[in-house]
Amino acid sequence: MELQRTLTAIESARDHFSNLYDFAPSAYFELTEGGAIRQVNHAGAKLLRVENKELLNAPFVRFVAPGDVDLLSRNLLGPALRDGQVSFEASLLRGDGSYLSAQLDGVLLAQGGSAPSILMVATDIGARKKTELALREQEKFFRLIAENLGDFIAVLDLEGRRIYNSPSYQRLFGHERDLRGTDSFAEIHEEDRARIRQAFLETVKTGIGQQGDYRFVLPDGSVRWMESVGAVIRDSTGQVARVVVVARDVTERKLADSQLRIAATAFEADMAILVTDAERVIQRVNRAFTELTGYSAEEVIGQTPSMLSSGRHGADFYGAMWESIHRSGSWHGEIWNRRRNGEIYPQWLTIAAVRDVDGLVVTHYVATMTDISERKAAEEAIRHLALYDDLTQLPNRRLLMDRLQRAVATCARSGHHGALLLIDLDNFKWLNDTHGHDHGDLLLQEVASRLKSCIREVDTAARLGGDEFVVMLSELSENLDEAKRQAESVGEKILVALNRLYILLGKEHHSTPSIGVTLYVDQRKTIDDLIKQADLAMYQSKAAGRNTMRFFDPRLLAG
Repeated sequence: MELQRTLTAIESARDHFSNLYDFAPSAYFELTEGGAIRQVNHAGAKLLRVENKELLNAPFVRFVAPGDVDLLSRNLLGPALRDGQVSFEASLLRGDGSYLSAQLDGVLLAQGGSAPSILMVATDIGARKKTELALREQEKFFRLIAENLGDFIAVLDLEGRRIYNSPSYQRLFGHERDLRGTDSFAEIHEEDRARIRQAFLETVKTGIGQQGDYRFVLPDGSVRWMESVGAVIRDSTGQVARVVVVARDVTERKLADSQLRIAATAFEADMAILVTDAERVIQRVNRAFTELTGYSAEEVIGQTPSMLSSGRHGADFYGAMWESIHRSGSWHGEIWNRRRNGEIYPQWLTIAAVRDVDGLVVTHYVATMTDISERKAAEEAIRHLALYDDLTQLPNRRLLMDRLQRAVATCARSGHHGALLLIDLDNFKWLNDTHGHDHGDLLLQEVASRLKSCIREVDTAARLGGDEFVVMLSELSENLDEAKRQAESVGEKILVALNRLYILLGKEHHSTPSIGVTLYVDQRKTIDDLIKQADLAMYQSKAAGRNTMRFFDPRLLAG
């Protein structure tokens, strides 16, 4: 009896560990020394998309991409395994012909008197590989911008320590110095440091970039004036994770504001300079002015600077500018001007009043001009990354929330209705799982294009994330029933557009949407309330069989 109980316990333990092996979430393979599959669990068969019985006794190398066969032989079937556990990455060939990036971990198992075997664990790392690739592409794009602009670009952590600096910083400090991890406030003049640190903290706290100028003390003791603007990088949860600072050396402009006189400065600086008399009639310009504007000296002397006007600024703008010059003796700021060929471009303009030797009478005005097109492009690129979805180029959740907040306020003032349409693609996960994320991404891009074709310029199409989109309709009728008909008409147009056949990488695909709609006219509902109502209505569409549209019914909340 005792022997029988012992045998029963052994049998039970064997069954227990067999079940653990078979139903473990990780893919396990037991291989012979020659690489044949001796055992495989359910997860392993599922990973390779081959029936378990078809895998037994098959050489594992059959499921390895041709380019990685030698890698497998060196690591798993060669002498390296006898020195201990091995771990490497390889591309596997599944039974359905698709490829899989996997991490393979192997260890040699002793079998008593019998031949040893190899225990191998295979892990799908395809998602991680795609993420790493996306990050490398993003970093490449950022570095391309940073390393080809003359401006100084720095990425800082939330303590103000440098994580990245553009090559221009290295040239400023000297190539031999590594700036990573250093305090970005250390070189700021002690009289400016507290103010700039406070601006940095405000950027971190509010997520809104601050502008400012300050003195920068270089290692050799020389001082440069810098002008900078900040922007934030958020993590996946929307929290501020990094601060990007774009700075420009504006020392020459500062000197021009306070020290330049006509005889000493007109042609010393490598920037466009224009000199007028006290009546604002142009007297002289330098070579850089001609290069910047396209006008020769002969064409502008005797004219007034208004000939450069772009037409974008009104009388109030110029009135305030000259009031500042009369009060303080100078003005500086961004302005849009026009070149001789008609091109309108952004410019940093500084105007300083020049007085006589006694400092009593203004005799001339000196204007220095700098083309800031590249800086504006960099600022726009940073803004676009923060506010638009990278895949579809539609507004992201952050920009949508801002526009929706303003739209609700506008409706409250005007009495006109607005509408929010939440659109979810039916069975999108199936497309990704069956055909891969490249097909899914192409579908999302095509959906974004079709949504934009269904709405007016005053409306907004945005991507919330995944396969969820939002269409915000503005300026609908003041009458509720008419507004509902208008929203319904747009919804039906979207249903038709998104039902049209898609061609994705040469393959036909049919996709349908489920749409939830809610209307608003005042500010009694919060933005979160509107999103929740549209979401509830969308799930009603799902429940009704998909590929349809439902309006929010207040009874849904009661239920």
